[in-house]
Amino acid sequence: MKFKDAYRQWNETIVPDRTLTDRLLRKAAGRNRKQTHTLWYRTAAAVFLFCAAVSCSMPALIAHAEPVYEFLYFLSPKTAQYFMPVQMTSEDQGIRMEVVSAFVHDDTAEIYITMEDLESDRIDGSTDLFDSYSIHRPFDSVGTCERAGYDAATGRVAFLITLKERSQDWSEHPIQGDKITFSVREFLSHKATYEDLVIPLDLTQVSAEPATQKADLRGCGGDYEAYGIGNTADVLVPGASTNILPDGSITLTAWGYQDGMLHIQTRLGNTLEHDNHGYLWLEDSNGKRNSAYSISFQDETDPEHPVTYCEEVFDLSMEELADCTLHGYYVISGQRTEGNWKVTFPLE
Repeated sequence: MKFKDAYRQWNETIVPDRTLTDRLLRKAAGRNRKQTHTLWYRTAAAVFLFCAAVSCSMPALIAHAEPVYEFLYFLSPKTAQYFMPVQMTSEDQGIRMEVVSAFVHDDTAEIYITMEDLESDRIDGSTDLFDSYSIHRPFDSVGTCERAGYDAATGRVAFLITLKERSQDWSEHPIQGDKITFSVREFLSHKATYEDLVIPLDLTQVSAEPATQKADLRGCGGDYEAYGIGNTADVLVPGASTNILPDGSITLTAWGYQDGMLHIQTRLGNTLEHDNHGYLWLEDSNGKRNSAYSISFQDETDPEHPVTYCEEVFDLSMEELADCTLHGYYVISGQRTEGNWKVTFPLE
């Protein structure tokens, strides 16, 4: 049975509560026939109008009431998407998002959308949706979204949404006409990338006994398992900050030997709000890079503004440091824009 037929049957089964109608009829007893007829007519008309209102207003309700839409989508994605009205453009905060094309081929659906700033220059070639997007669809699939290009002449950035069906049965259950809802909560832009930043740290002045503390690790990288790194570790105690970047978003806070390994610690600013990230490495005169593993932890003294620290760990002796220079790779976001952009479109 098609969904629209099932929906029609649901509406046809909506009738007034029997207890309610019996109560109204008893209350009307003793009145003349004309009064009883008028009361019943008004009651039936009110019930009919209520049911019609629920049916007709559902698309507007779930389109503008996010909790209602999310709850209905949780219960039945197909039902939620059926009721969503088509909206090919969305504007908020002076920024417009627009569906350019949507089509299906084989077991894949591809959709292109664009975003442009109508008031300023918050959109550029580095615009990143910061994993803040959502893809609601009425069928089972894997969905991704990636930046597809930037047109400097128009100031538009394009993104490609790709949906790949899981069960390989689109030929049996075609999805042409099914509606997709794509929403964005925030994006980053004006990013600066430092691919090979030479950091002027005097490696001959490395402490052999730095102050350390126990910390719960937020993340690990490299060959950390081979060195027995678990959920906690001894890390350097942050000290005075030395800027790595001019804006102060990345700073050196401590360096020294711990258990025969060189630790170099950095403080990353705005990691949660701006996704600033990067790493360090040591490079010898032959261009060989060295880095054993990395760990990160947070100082949550101020829960609303936690500070993230990263430590790159190197398996090198002090004698080997004389032939090395310190380098870094960092990506810094210059602007973060919040809003509410949502489009709903059929697949063709």
